[in-house]
Amino acid sequence: MFNKASLSEQVEDALRQEITEGRVLPGQRVSITDYQESWNVSSTPIRDAIRSLEMQGFVTVEPRKGVYVAPMNHDTAKEIFDLRIALECMAVELATVLVPQEKADEVHKIYVRIKVQLEQGDTSELIATDRLVHDLARDYCGNRRLQRLLASQIDLFRWAQNTSILKMPRSFEVALPEHIEIMKSVCERDKERAARAMRKHLENSRDRLETRLAP
Repeated sequence: MFNKASLSEQVEDALRQEITEGRVLPGQRVSITDYQESWNVSSTPIRDAIRSLEMQGFVTVEPRKGVYVAPMNHDTAKEIFDLRIALECMAVELATVLVPQEKADEVHKIYVRIKVQLEQGDTSELIATDRLVHDLARDYCGNRRLQRLLASQIDLFRWAQNTSILKMPRSFEVALPEHIEIMKSVCERDKERAARAMRKHLENSRDRLETRLAP
């Protein structure tokens, strides 16, 4: 299943995906033996993967008990969204004056079209277009170091988002008007308003998740 040249990295990526996609839930025990058998790998790359994922905050290791997916509690949600707010507000502010006008208009029109479709009960494009505004901010911010930072945290952000979706299936619908507001500001080249709109969207996303987390 895996390329031997980078086995530890591939095991790490695969296990991280198990977590971010919700196949292993926050607080759930990670069955190392099951993964070794199903992926046909030895204990060494699994241990390396667990060590790396623990440093990234995805798992916790409890001596004599086992490995568990890190809890998605209020503190975890706050830390993740504090990071998103710092990085993505900066990214959208920079991107607002750099993104080609036709690209900004395109994304804005897509969101407006999705809004009309939702009013007609059509949700077919909602999930596929959800990240457009965030990808645009990253891709056009003009700062390669910022882009790399955002790329390195994307799985952490996705983990929080997917947890929110499990708790609130209508998360994509609720976020759509906020995405439209961000893109309206970008299209009008108002970078301060775009940054404020992004901050409000991310703070609202954090608050929606926190209200649904167990104490």
